[in-house]
Amino acid sequence: MSIKDDVRRWWASPAARALVFVLLAVLVFYGLVLFAQLNSRDDAFVDHGFRLWAAMATFSFTVWIALLGRGIAAIRAFPTSWQRGRRWWLASLATYAVLMLAATTLIRGVTRGNSFEVPIRHFPALISVLTAAGAAAAAPWVLSVWLAQERAQKLAEQGTSQDGAADFPAIAVTDVVAVWRVIERSGLALSLIVSTSTFNTGALRLALIGSDAIEPDDFPPVFVLGYGAFFAAVLVAILLPLVLTWRTRAFALVEQELPAPDPGLLSEDLLAARARMEAQLHVDVRFLRNPMAILSVLSPFATALITTLVPNGG
Repeated sequence: MSIKDDVRRWWASPAARALVFVLLAVLVFYGLVLFAQLNSRDDAFVDHGFRLWAAMATFSFTVWIALLGRGIAAIRAFPTSWQRGRRWWLASLATYAVLMLAATTLIRGVTRGNSFEVPIRHFPALISVLTAAGAAAAAPWVLSVWLAQERAQKLAEQGTSQDGAADFPAIAVTDVVAVWRVIERSGLALSLIVSTSTFNTGALRLALIGSDAIEPDDFPPVFVLGYGAFFAAVLVAILLPLVLTWRTRAFALVEQELPAPDPGLLSEDLLAARARMEAQLHVDVRFLRNPMAILSVLSPFATALITTLVPNGG
């Protein structure tokens, strides 16, 4: 057995992964503290409030690294029929990079007139590094959504011109369920990434005010709330087109496989069969009240709201 196989077997152990993430967290935390000490303009803030924020930033960073790995693994696990060529991946990555740059530029433009300053030299550069890490962690999940969107659209096109393919319904059901899994997993992963990012902003506000580095009015809660609302809107913009395409195709598949009689009412057996198929495709009415779907969209704003309600020493 080669050394490479030994490393893979070791990495497959949950204990090994936990050890790596603990070591990574320790390195990141003390790296942040060292950065702050070397560039401090307020030693009291660095020794107290900053450490609390550094702990939250470290937690967020390790979560992002874990989600990055899970996202890459999820893309690799897609069926062969979902795969795309190098040109698609390069174009999608370039598009994603442009969108992230536009989003960060918009946020900086909105907050440019703020009246607070973190008493650490080069702190904006540190925030840029963390922002890049969060964007990198979100990349595979956003690309998964775009890939699923293309697959869902292709299913819709195949549904209108099947060419007599007898196995199409079975393939379509499998792909529709796979698209739902992308929506569910990507939504949760992205909501976790942006929620931790929003919490970082709220934790920074609490750290600055609690250490008397700034006055509460210098960093009003509306900044954190606006940050959360912005990313909630971004989540909707990313996921909503796929959700609409998926639901349309899923309901069309139900109508195709279990059509309603014309004219006439649906029999109890047909109603039960349609309900079972809708549940299998996850498009039954309960989806509209799915707590996971609500959490995915509202978690950034909810996180921002919670951090603004936490008492501080200001």
